[in-house]
Amino acid sequence: MHKNISPLTSLRFVAAILVLFHHSVPVFLPGVSAWGVQPGPQEYVGDVALAFRISASFFFLLSGYVLSLAYLNRERAVDRRRFFAARFARLYPLYLVVVVLDARKLFAAEIKGHGLIGLTKTAGIFIANAAALQGWYPAKLLRIDLPSWSLSAEILFCVCFPWLGALLWRLRGVRLWMTALGLYAGGQALVWGMRPHVKPDTLTYFPLFHASTFALGILLARWRSLEEKREGQSGARPWQANLVLGLSIGGIILCVPLEPLFHVASPYQDGLLAPMFAGLIWALSAASSPLSRWLCAKWLLALGNASYALYLIHFPILNLFQRFQWATGLFYPAYIALCVGLSLLSFRFFETPARLWLTDWFRAHWLSNTEGRAAADHPRGLQPQGRCS
Repeated sequence: MHKNISPLTSLRFVAAILVLFHHSVPVFLPGVSAWGVQPGPQEYVGDVALAFRISASFFFLLSGYVLSLAYLNRERAVDRRRFFAARFARLYPLYLVVVVLDARKLFAAEIKGHGLIGLTKTAGIFIANAAALQGWYPAKLLRIDLPSWSLSAEILFCVCFPWLGALLWRLRGVRLWMTALGLYAGGQALVWGMRPHVKPDTLTYFPLFHASTFALGILLARWRSLEEKREGQSGARPWQANLVLGLSIGGIILCVPLEPLFHVASPYQDGLLAPMFAGLIWALSAASSPLSRWLCAKWLLALGNASYALYLIHFPILNLFQRFQWATGLFYPAYIALCVGLSLLSFRFFETPARLWLTDWFRAHWLSNTEGRAAADHPRGLQPQGRCS
C-alpha cells in the first residue's frame, strides 16, 4: 500500500530550521526579541524564533505516524531485532559523533574550573549523554549539544514501539477515537498538572511528558490505514485535505500571538498543538494538493532527509561561531548556509554509508532470516519515503 508521505519528509526541514532559529537568533540578532516592546514585524519574528517551541512535539507525532505506516501496516508483528537494528543504524552514528565533538566545550570548562578533578564529573556526564540519558535528568546531564535531549525521548519510544504500536494498532472505530481523546487529554492534564511542581527544564525535556504525542502519531496512522482500506487507493478527496490543511496551518499561525496569554514559558512544547499537527500530517499525506506537490521537489526532499543532521549539528556550530567571535548579523547568512551545507554532506557521505554498513553488520552477526537490507530500513532517510502525487 503506497503512502504519500514524501511531503512530510520536506516538512521535517521546516521543523528543524525553526529549532535552528530558536537557538541562533538571540546570538546573531540580539535586537530581535520575543514579545518586544514595540509591536510590529520584529516582534512577530521574535515570537516565532524564540518563543514558539513546537518542533520537538511535531517530530514526535510524525515519528509515531511514519514508523507505524512502515512497520505496523504490514499486518504482522514487528520484528523487534530488525526494528532495533534499523533505528540504531539510523539514529546513533551521527549522534555519537556530535556528542564527542561537542564535549570539548564541557571538558574545557570543567578543567578550567576544577582542574583534573573535574574530569571525573565530566566523564560521567559524557557517558550519560553517549547513552542518551540526558533528558531524564536535564539539570545535571544536559550539557552537551542541547538539541540532543530529544534522543532520550526518541529512544524510549523506539524501545516501546513494538509493543505499544501493536496494542494501539488493534483499535478501530469508537475505541480508536476515545483512546486518542484520552491520550491527548491525559497527556495535557499531566503536563499542566505538573507544571507548578517541576522545573521548566524538566517539563521541557523529560521523555514521559512527550509519550502521549508519540502515541497519538501511532493512532493517526492507524486511522489513516483504516480510512484508506475503506475508501480504496483514491484516498481522501482533495477539497477535504485542503480544508484540513488550511485550518491546521491557520491554527498554528494564530497560536503565535496567543502564546503570551498563557502566562507560562513555552506552553506548546509538550504536545498542546498535537491536533493541528495531526491535521497537517493527514492533509499532506491523504491527498494531492498544491502544497504537497511543491513539497515533493527534489531539493526540498534532500533538505528533509538532511534535517536530522541539521537538528543535531547546528548547536555545536553555533558554539564555534561564538568562540571565534563570528556571531554577528553580518555572519548570520554564512552560519545558516554552513549548517545546511554540512547537514546535506553528512547525510550523503556519512549517515547513509554508516547506516548501510551497520545494517549489513547486524544482518551478518545478529539478525536471522534476513529478507534483505530493505526490510531492515529504507535507505533514503530517517523516515521511509513514499510517492508524490
